Amino acid sequence: MNLSIQLSLLCAIAWGVQSIFLKKAMRDIPLSAAILITLIINFFVLVFLMVMGVGNGFSVFINISGPIYFYFMVAGFLNYLLGRGFYYSSFRFTSVTQSTSISSTYPIISVAFAIIVLGEKLAFHQFIGIGLTLSGAYLLMMKGKK
Repeated sequence: MNLSIQLSLLCAIAWGVQSIFLKKAMRDIPLSAAILITLIINFFVLVFLMVMGVGNGFSVFINISGPIYFYFMVAGFLNYLLGRGFYYSSFRFTSVTQSTSISSTYPIISVAFAIIVLGEKLAFHQFIGIGLTLSGAYLLMMKGKK
């Protein structure tokens, strides 16, 4: 198994387990506090890692062009404000199983935009994978319904 697949699986495990902790943590605090807490913790961990010498430190920010900053700002807005806000909010209205099942279809949205915006091509087996992903999410959402 190549490294990219291993890293992707570790990412899936980390994101999967975090949902349980988020659901428990958010029982008695407002959404804005939950988002702020996670962003602050992420920031301090990042600063700690950079101070410890992981990566190139803060010097990497100096050599980045304006368009790249713009792309990161849009990605941050979509991920941290909208994505995280909607994801955390969904825990108040439904189960972790349903919320995560629906939100886990985001790679399909990524694929659609990659095809439209970046001109990427998909092989037949990738279309099958997309169908299986959608089918799995649908089956998980239908729990208990007849």
